[in-house]
Amino acid sequence: MEINENTRVIDLNVRELINVITSTLKANEKYEVKELPKFLTVPELAKLTGYSVATIHQKNCNRKIPGGKKLNSRVLFDTETILEWIESESIYRPTEEEQLKNAEIVFEKRMRKRK
Repeated sequence: MEINENTRVIDLNVRELINVITSTLKANEKYEVKELPKFLTVPELAKLTGYSVATIHQKNCNRKIPGGKKLNSRVLFDTETILEWIESESIYRPTEEEQLKNAEIVFEKRMRKRK
């Protein structure tokens, strides 16, 4: 599978996901990565899942993301638990039908605002 910026995280298998995480962390000069870190920060998890940082915080507060640990003022996520969560497809994926329905709803709301 060719992986690019349009590839959804949920479509990756664990090995591909590990490769993406490793390459992302290597791209950041602050890290010398020989293997995945034990814990991911909120911004790292946001990049990994495609969620915004605010969404990560919200889902963590609602206990929708497993493996979160608070350390002082930071929240860290256990990498192994996150990978299992993604592998188990716990991340919601709307069907094509749901996507079309949601798009229609958004379109209708925008049209109402214009009137």
